[in-house]
Amino acid sequence: MKWFGGMLSRSVGAPVPVGARVLWRGPTIWSAGDMPVRQVRGADGLRLAVFGPCGATGTELTRLVERAELGRIDAAVTAWSGAYTLVLDDGRGALTVWADPAGAAPVYLSRAGNNLVWGSSSLALASLVGAGPDTAWLAAHLADPTAWVPGRSAWTGVEQLPPGHRWTVAEHGTSAITPFWRGLRLAWSDAVHRLRDDLADGVAIRVTDRMASSDLSGGLDSTTLAVLASKCGPVVGLTYHPKGREEGGDLDHARTVARAFPRIRHRLMALGPEHLPFTDLGALPLTDEPAPSAITAAQLLAQFRYLVSDGVAVHLTGDGGDSLFMPPPAHLVDLARSGRLLRLARDAQTWARLYRTSPWKAVASVVGDHGGTAVPMPWLTTNTLDLAASATAPHSYTGGLGHADRLLLQEARYVGRTAATENQLAAVHGIAMHNPFTDTRVVESVLAAPAADRWSARRYKPMLSDAVAGLLPPSVLGRGAKGIFTADHHQGLRANQSAVLDLVDGHLAALGLLRPAALRSLLRNAALGVDVPWGLIEPVLGTELWLRAAESVTRAVRWEIPA
Repeated sequence: MKWFGGMLSRSVGAPVPVGARVLWRGPTIWSAGDMPVRQVRGADGLRLAVFGPCGATGTELTRLVERAELGRIDAAVTAWSGAYTLVLDDGRGALTVWADPAGAAPVYLSRAGNNLVWGSSSLALASLVGAGPDTAWLAAHLADPTAWVPGRSAWTGVEQLPPGHRWTVAEHGTSAITPFWRGLRLAWSDAVHRLRDDLADGVAIRVTDRMASSDLSGGLDSTTLAVLASKCGPVVGLTYHPKGREEGGDLDHARTVARAFPRIRHRLMALGPEHLPFTDLGALPLTDEPAPSAITAAQLLAQFRYLVSDGVAVHLTGDGGDSLFMPPPAHLVDLARSGRLLRLARDAQTWARLYRTSPWKAVASVVGDHGGTAVPMPWLTTNTLDLAASATAPHSYTGGLGHADRLLLQEARYVGRTAATENQLAAVHGIAMHNPFTDTRVVESVLAAPAADRWSARRYKPMLSDAVAGLLPPSVLGRGAKGIFTADHHQGLRANQSAVLDLVDGHLAALGLLRPAALRSLLRNAALGVDVPWGLIEPVLGTELWLRAAESVTRAVRWEIPA
């Protein structure tokens, strides 16, 4: 994974060798990952840096630094498309870092000796300060991966700056964390129009004049990105298919899209037994935290190799689309609190018919536990659940959002943060991977629309469908959902059962976070074809793999001090 380094007074953007990291001298140390970096200078030594893909023009950045007021920079964090971090050095020893509200460009803080440190990678900071995995964070991650763990990260002594907050370090060394973001409210048509523009701009700044590719499953999310990318130039559309099957399902829908947009160069990637989940466990390099793709690493790494062989430099994924556009009926809580009982009854009845249950039971289950999902997890110890409860908390500041919006924002921030770990994996292979659905302006546009209007049991992803109406083929807009591939998990588990069961008696069990017998029994049943909650099991196995790789954290990153 490449890193870029330099103080604001130095040249920013020169790459250092893969595996190397850079440390800066001075009262404040800061760093950025494998991402574009721009800086502009103002009067009296003032400097502004932008880390990450950002739609701002050079002229706009120059104007911003000429009047570098906190309020104006607060607004600039959501003014442009992309996923970026702003950093201001006032030229007198003070520094301010803005964390994007959607969390797709996470910022981490720590202390190295007498120096305050910030970075875009918690792994890099952990290697610098000699930190190990944080047990309380791990417990929270196992109990609810989307939960916010304030003041912590996956590493002890390294904390994540809350999204939508700025961190200011004064000249004398004191620091403060201040919220700056508030959501906006728009009518449905205005929010939909803004969403379409934000997605188009977010794709354009990443793919223009670059050899780009996009997932192309034939579903709404990936098709939207592939088509928007094709408006900027030729783009490779990558579709997976089982070996020996080159017709039907996703393939037919993807081919329809490719025929409609000739600038999409359609490529097929055949998946065989060597790509099954649970194959080649432990093949992933160490990342900031457990990567969601750990269990499906064989397919992911094969995809990176395939793209590199095709000359691709930038790859787009649809991560985050389901979270934004297929929300659970959590808006029922807001309807109940606002007294909109007729709408509450109507939506509850619609939801109940969809899931073949009683509408009153639906209302009670959603409103009674505020939209939560109390799924039993017998593989976790009481200690895990207690640690998780003590470490997690709601985001301290969410800009006056209602319950459904807060739930969606929490999920979106989780997807954005963990997508950053996937991007780290891609960078190792020379691919710059991007997730436009996790951009702040995209998330902000979705939250701007009324929560009750975003949910529907009759329409598939109504807000995104309206945003891309007239852009995509009718067959894509009319498609309800893509296929479900849990059969691959069962098959992969059967083929790799011994290696998977070996993960059960490992670091998590030694930390007292896991009941090995309960998890072992569940996995053996899953190998026989019994349906299990994969979304809760995969983080456990992925975390165990990550902990084994984390034993080498001090060797995973090499810090260098430039002369």
